Amino acid sequence: MKSYKLSTALALGVFGLFGALLLQAPAAAHLGGDAASVGNDRDVLHAQLRSTPMVLYDLHEISTEAGTLVHEYTTPQGTVFALTWQGPLPPDLQQLFGNYYKQFQDAAAVQARTGMHRLLTIAQPDLVVQSTGRLRNFRGQAYVPSLVPAGVDVAELP
Repeated sequence: MKSYKLSTALALGVFGLFGALLLQAPAAAHLGGDAASVGNDRDVLHAQLRSTPMVLYDLHEISTEAGTLVHEYTTPQGTVFALTWQGPLPPDLQQLFGNYYKQFQDAAAVQARTGMHRLLTIAQPDLVVQSTGRLRNFRGQAYVPSLVPAGVDVAELP
């Protein structure tokens, strides 16, 4: 009986420690997040990362093993203002949208359509998403208008 109580207490302590560590995990890059954590998206998506400085922003290209390509765009101050994706599988949008995911989910639910081809357009003051998808062909773009640097045309992002 005594060893049962000890093992239960040990198990609760381990789970408590694990939970505390999980809560302290660094935040992943996402819309509105910082550029220093773009590598976390690479890890979560099990992908390769290549970063390229541009004139008005930095481009971070994440390539997954499944062939999906995600571009994250950061301001010169290091804030993720936009992302694009394309490939045979959609990326983890909850990971990439971060705090904007709930807003995206709510807006997408209003436009829910059945069928093989999905087209989604969300145009809100603080979130714009354009996404299309069908079997082995998913692509999209999302950005936060207030974060887009002056002089950047999101329609021309590579």
